[in-house]
Amino acid sequence: MHLILVRHGETAWNAERRYQGHHPVPLNERGRQQAARAGARLKNIDAVGLYASDIVRAWETAEIIGLATGLAPQPLPDLREIDDGQWAGLTPDELLARFPEHMATMRQAPDITMRIGGESYAQLQLRTVRAFEQLVDQHRGQTVIGVSHGGAIRALVCHLLGAPLAHFGRLWIDNGGLVEIVAHSDGWRVLRLNDTAHLDGALALGE
Repeated sequence: MHLILVRHGETAWNAERRYQGHHPVPLNERGRQQAARAGARLKNIDAVGLYASDIVRAWETAEIIGLATGLAPQPLPDLREIDDGQWAGLTPDELLARFPEHMATMRQAPDITMRIGGESYAQLQLRTVRAFEQLVDQHRGQTVIGVSHGGAIRALVCHLLGAPLAHFGRLWIDNGGLVEIVAHSDGWRVLRLNDTAHLDGALALGE
């Protein structure tokens, strides 16, 4: 399988550095432009499927990509972002001020500490790996596109690279950024990580 993952376009909460989790925050104008450019980048890759988190910002991104690729998005809830629980709507500074003890625990064990009323990174990773394995089973030898979230994509990449989940924060995916993963004889290879060339006007893949 050849998988292209796309992080959703920007929202107002991204711009304000607010945790979003499962909150239904729509794309802003910049986010819609990022999604359109991602679609233009992917229009020639002969993908047979387009899957997306059903959270609003990812689904809107997938719909825009679908216009360019001719593919109708299919919901894959396991591609959702981590459930932020009571973190949702807060900035990092607000979170630290409101829950200092919780954040101290998070710094000590970032992979297994659950957000208050939400998930842990470990739980997130289990979901994203399950989604990935589902796509592998359904699309052996084929190319598919998945639209997801920064946290979810990074959790999956850590798994595929065998990287400790506690190092999750050392990876970054920009809004509209691409990650390309392909099957190889010795396992999975990450060919692109946070590829944002299309956001600056790069040609479509395949041209």
